[in-house]
Amino acid sequence: MLANLSNRSKIILQLLFVLALIGAAIIFVMNMINTRPVAGSRAVNFRVEASGGFAIVTLQAGPLVIKKPTTVSTTWTKQINLPGGTEVYLTASNPTQTGKLTCTIFLDNVTWKTETTTAPKDGVACAGIVP
Repeated sequence: MLANLSNRSKIILQLLFVLALIGAAIIFVMNMINTRPVAGSRAVNFRVEASGGFAIVTLQAGPLVIKKPTTVSTTWTKQINLPGGTEVYLTASNPTQTGKLTCTIFLDNVTWKTETTTAPKDGVACAGIVP
């Protein structure tokens, strides 16, 4: 079939074939970029420490919500797995208004956010968006 074509026609067909391959490669790469997996869930740990042994906390982390300020014994911890893009917000106050107060958020067991204060200041907040 190709034996009956002129050299010029063969070159044009070869160029079209190469362009089609390049186009397919570009489409494949763009498809891979657009369909990369969404970040998996991350282990998020919340911790509050207070010198007085008690703290008042609020927490918002996906389905884990403590809207009403709640008194807890310290060291207080909570753990949840959350997908990337989830907003997290932890507040703590020290009802004794003495000593130190610290809130910490760990991401996959590595300190991610932390804040410490000492009396007479009695409140701390740690927040972020899970990467």
